[in-house]
Parts: sequence; structure tokens; C-alpha cells
Amino acid sequence: MKIQPPRRVLPALVLLLVGCASEPRTVTVEVVPGHEAAAFQEDPPVARIEVTATAVEGDVAVSASAAPGGTLDFGEVPAERAYTFEVRGADASGATVVRGRSASGIYLAALTGDALPLFAQRLGRWARPPGELAASRAGAPGGTLAERYLFLTGGAAAGEVDPARLDAYDLAAWGGSASGRALPRAARSLVVRGNAVLVLDDEGATWADVASGQTADAPLPAGLGSFAEVAGGRTIEATDGRSFVVGATRPGEAPGAPGEPTDAVLVVAPDRSFSVARLRDARAGAAAVWVDGLGLVVAGGSATGAGLEVLGDGATAFLPRPFPPDASQGAGAAVIGPGEIALVGGALDGAAAPTRRLAPGCAEQRCAAAEIEGAALPAAIAGVAAFALPGGRVLAVGSEAGADGLTRSFLVDVAAAQVEELPLREPRRGATAVPAPNGTLALLGGVHPDGTPALTIETFFPE
Repeated sequence: MKIQPPRRVLPALVLLLVGCASEPRTVTVEVVPGHEAAAFQEDPPVARIEVTATAVEGDVAVSASAAPGGTLDFGEVPAERAYTFEVRGADASGATVVRGRSASGIYLAALTGDALPLFAQRLGRWARPPGELAASRAGAPGGTLAERYLFLTGGAAAGEVDPARLDAYDLAAWGGSASGRALPRAARSLVVRGNAVLVLDDEGATWADVASGQTADAPLPAGLGSFAEVAGGRTIEATDGRSFVVGATRPGEAPGAPGEPTDAVLVVAPDRSFSVARLRDARAGAAAVWVDGLGLVVAGGSATGAGLEVLGDGATAFLPRPFPPDASQGAGAAVIGPGEIALVGGALDGAAAPTRRLAPGCAEQRCAAAEIEGAALPAAIAGVAAFALPGGRVLAVGSEAGADGLTRSFLVDVAAAQVEELPLREPRRGATAVPAPNGTLALLGGVHPDGTPALTIETFFPE
């Protein structure tokens, strides 16, 4: 298995596959920079590239490195296995400045062509992988399918697009496509189970199997007046396989505005059965996060209720914790350490809310959130999706409050009390942040300031 890249800056990894035919087959893994064509030449430039192929079972791993434009020799690779590919690019000092990772479980023997692209990007910034979505939309729910596809549906379509259509981006082929059939509803919230998607709107909920096209309406669970109580709410995943559609997190119609207050939370069990949990106080623009060993935490969004409430493991009702009321709206929540979360972004009294750290398991007579001076976002950013990064850092993505409602992203270092804005490659509003199955965070959809659809996706690779 060799790499012989004729007149190219990035090497093409050539895998000599054995075991799938009488003659070995050659597959070229092309390392591509996507829409940022000069990514490998930026300062500091990449001096050495390492590519690794690891079998899903973990028993086969081949790796080799060379200078850009050099040759990598891997020997022979069993073809009838599924692999994950990773590329690292280091500068002259040995520091990694470029990374890329494929979707997991690429079955080499099933490749229809002789080339497999592998996207790599600079660290610490957004980048646009190859290709683009077939269509865009603003304020749309999104998710992942089959550990390979990112998708959007619902929302406000940019152009003549059925809002119930599903538009996907393939992390193996690095390109977008539209579904052949529309989902049963224009989604306001989603829950994904393998190839099945629970689509919720104000009128009802339907399970749709994206692979087979089969659909089944879901009955309204006891304790819920209508699905409008939760539709539009963010879906929070628990480590035990449950999903929570938290109505109190839903956005309003205006950019950066919260939805109507609600106390309803739809609980979707691993077997797809429904139950309902109620907050002690109705909230609007609340933050929600799952905390291992504690449960579902819902914070903020109420000027009169407790600062946060917790739905414990196995509990059917929320328990308010003795925190002072928190009237901020639109913040995001992320776990930054064992039993500790950070609330980032949002608005309070029309201004940017402070960044706070707190222990939601506090059961003392008086608990308090600690404001982190120097870590507040520089503007009122609402509808924040917060993602925990290594080292107690948080990546926060949300919409600027106001008529334009541009999507902005920030890297918040809670320990160092620092904030760095990470500009998008393409300014857009209404983009959706989705954790991608290859370990990156992806931004999908939205529209440019001039109203044209934003079709490229953007990804951020945690260091």
C-alpha cells in the first residue's frame, strides 16, 4: 500500500486491498481541504502528514507519515473490513495544526469507485468540507442518521422547497442530497432512533423510517394536552438512551426571542414509548443539559421559580434546587466537570447575560451560581447551543438578538475566563448546530445576509 501523489501538495493514500478478489485492488484515499483550498499552506504550514486506518473492531490499524507530496507505504490491508480513517498534519515543530476523520465503519470492499475522499481542516476555526446541501433552510431542526449523514428538515425554507423534505449531507462521500420523499410533517422538533425519526409539530407526532419509508403516527401520551406544548423544544439525549424534548427551550418567531412559557417535557424511552414530566414552574428560553449521575437539568427562563430544576434518574417529576430565580433567556448549558455545568450566552434585561458556573446537584439551603468575569459573550446571543470541549472549554453557537439574527460562535474558556469569537466562513442567520458522528461539530443551513441560501456546511474539529 503506497502513496505516490503526482504533482499534488496533499498525498493520496493508496490502499492495496486483499481478500476481496483474486487480484488485489487499489483504492486511493484522497486527502482534500474542501472549500479552504490553502488550508495546508497557511501559517504555520503543514510539514508532515500522518494517515491512519483503523478497523472498527480495533484489531487492525495501519499508519504512515510523510512530507506533503511524499509517499506513504502501508503494505496490504484486508478489504472485507470496515475502517475509520484519520489524518493529522503537523507543522515544523511537531504541533498538530490540521486534522480530519472519516465517518466510522467505511466498508472498503463495497466501494463503488477507486477513490475515497478524506476531508482535513485547520484546527481552532470553522472550515467548509467539499460539496454542499441540495437546499437550505433557517431555524430548522437537524440531526444525524446511520452514523454517516447530517440532515435538516422543517424550518423556513430558502427558496421553493417543501418544508417537510429532508436534506442530507454525506460524511463519507462529502456531498449533499435531497430525500426522495417528504417526511409526514414539517418538523419543529426531532428525535432520532437509528434510521427512524420522530417528527413533531404542533398538531401531532409521527415516526418515519427514512430507509424504508414506513410511517406511524404516535399517540398523545397521558399528561400532555397537545404536542404544541413541546414542539419546537430542543432534544436532550441521556446516556441511558432516553431523549427529552424540552418545551421550555423552544425559540420564538423573532430572531433571538424565546417561545411561550411551558412546563412540559416529553420523555422518549429507548423502546420509543412516551411519558411526560412537568417542571415545577413554566419557563421560556430555558437552558437544558443532561448531567451523568444527576439527570436532566433545566435552568433559567423564569423570574419567579427556582434557578434550576432537576429530573433525577428514574424520577417522574422535577425537583427545584435552592438557587435564586434566573430570568435570563436563551442561554446554553454544558457540562464542564464532574457535577458542574456552565451557562453561556442568553439575554438578561436586554443585555448579554453573564457566563456562570454552578453545581446543579447542590441541595443546601442556599445555592448560588458563580459569575465568571471576563467570560460573558460580547453581545446578547440567544438560542445558544453549548458544546463541552476538553479542558473545561465550551463552544457556544447562537443567534444575535435583533432583526438580522446572525449566527455567531464563541469559544469560552471557563477556567481562564476568556472568550474568543470564531467567525463563520460564510456569514449566515438561522444556521443549525449538529454534533457530527465523526467527532466534529457541524453548522448546517441558514441564509446569507442578502437572503440567498447558505448551502455549504461548516465544521469545527476540537483539538
